[in-house]
Amino acid sequence: MKRILSAIILFAAIAMSAAAQSDVVSVSDALAIFRNGKQANAKSVLSKQGYAYKGISTLAGKDYCWAKNVELSKDFLPQSYGRGNSSIFLLSTDGKAAFLYVYNQKAYSGLQSQVRQKGYNVQKEKDGTLLCTHDNMPTISFMQFQMPYPFCMMITE
Repeated sequence: MKRILSAIILFAAIAMSAAAQSDVVSVSDALAIFRNGKQANAKSVLSKQGYAYKGISTLAGKDYCWAKNVELSKDFLPQSYGRGNSSIFLLSTDGKAAFLYVYNQKAYSGLQSQVRQKGYNVQKEKDGTLLCTHDNMPTISFMQFQMPYPFCMMITE
């Protein structure tokens, strides 16, 4: 009986995690965009998922910017949030980094679960950053900031 109950709870947690961030780009898609590193590929993948291209942001370098369920100011700062999980995806113009900012703790936790399911080794740093590594795969970091970009998943080599 305990095994059945444990299995039901585990299944429910996984289902809630997936449902909580079904409208946010997946870790697999984010990795594919990063590996390709081209704006056209990112636009193709993200537009199919409802992301709108916003131009080149210069907030922290030069990054191609897409947003979903969030309106951005001309300075690429969030102005208003729509229905569902709001997220912003940035791809550096040189293709060396990708950033996914989410505004929901469940979506953030769901992304972390996806990384663990991919077999990444997760290490917590002193500053609270999660550093996720895997042989022959890009490095993924999870960081918590203050508004306007509270939860960040960063992909680098």
